[in-house]
Amino acid sequence: MSGIKVVTDWTVSAVATSDQKSFMRVDFSDDDSLIAELIKASQNVIQTYLNRAITTQTLELYLDRLPFYNDMNYPEGVFTAPDIEYNTNFIVLPRPPVASVTHVKYFDDSDTEYTYASSNYYVDTISEQARIVLRTGKSWPTVTETRNANAYVVKYVAGYGGASDVPEPIVQAIKLLTTHLYENREAVTSLGVNAIPYTIGAMLQPYRILRSQAILGG
Repeated sequence: MSGIKVVTDWTVSAVATSDQKSFMRVDFSDDDSLIAELIKASQNVIQTYLNRAITTQTLELYLDRLPFYNDMNYPEGVFTAPDIEYNTNFIVLPRPPVASVTHVKYFDDSDTEYTYASSNYYVDTISEQARIVLRTGKSWPTVTETRNANAYVVKYVAGYGGASDVPEPIVQAIKLLTTHLYENREAVTSLGVNAIPYTIGAMLQPYRILRSQAILGG
């Protein structure tokens, strides 16, 4: 098993309140606080749908063990494919894009923390989902050296950056969803359920990350 922990959540909205008001043609300030909250909610919803980090945030990926091939259920963050032996050489980092890796650490059975030297691996940020890749001749700490649960933790910074760095289709999708939530403030009306417009899903599809056998994020 494994899991993602948010160390520092995102604080920068991809859409400014003033831009959202202009998009919705709202020329009064009474609803500014509401609109800001709806932008935040929309960004969170879209982030979850995409399995991506939109603006800068710090995450930790916890893994029970490496290599993983003796596990019945392959954990989040570890890529699987027919060539299992090859794929024990790297860890995939969920919620791209990844800006940097802070550290890789592991714990022994007494919960003592050790830093896995960065000279043992390099960070591949060219791949659509960044990877921590073992260097030639290096290996992960053995099972006898680590505890049984949450033995490894990878701390990294994810997200496109600031608002101006976010791809325009994602920005437009946040604006559309915020507008939808602003204009439809009840989950169910006399006309039916207020479903999210199809346009938003179509706009976001090229950016969506789908992971087979993933425990987190769909």
